[in-house]
Amino acid sequence: MPPRSAVEKSEHRNEIDDLLLGGKSPRFVSSFLKNEYNEKISHTAIHNYKKKHLNVTKEAVIDYTKKKSKEAKQVQSQKNSQKKKQKAVKKISSDLEKLDIIIDDALNTNIDIERLEGDPEVDQVKVEKLKLEKRKQGISAINAKTNILKQAEPSFEDSIAAGFEELTDAIKKSREIYQ
Repeated sequence: MPPRSAVEKSEHRNEIDDLLLGGKSPRFVSSFLKNEYNEKISHTAIHNYKKKHLNVTKEAVIDYTKKKSKEAKQVQSQKNSQKKKQKAVKKISSDLEKLDIIIDDALNTNIDIERLEGDPEVDQVKVEKLKLEKRKQGISAINAKTNILKQAEPSFEDSIAAGFEELTDAIKKSREIYQ
């Protein structure tokens, strides 16, 4: 363990700290100690002590850097969250488009299947089963799409709030016109 400095050994250390933190120079503190308490500590020793133990600027810079780093992480986290949200939006949009294709396919299946009807080589029971299967797929796609779209509908409270906002805006505009 290195030896303690004269300032650290001083019985007036707290007062030295207060003076230095209050903006007094090491020369002033050295003079003050000599005049007030007849304690001789060089301004160089006080300067070195201040630099080593009371480096407020260094600590402030470290604190500032930590805060900026934390803010940068929060911004990055928000960007990542937005990217995930956009990805989810694109996925749902893509799913809706795929459901539209399935629905269209189910609605237009009769055209393709009609060519098979009446063909002696094709089992008509299989044709009817195929029609039913396509219709079931279409109904399932419609149900899935309906469920997705229902989730996007605003709640009753949101609708009322939006209505009040529109009403308030309309009243403000009418007041502006008639004034």
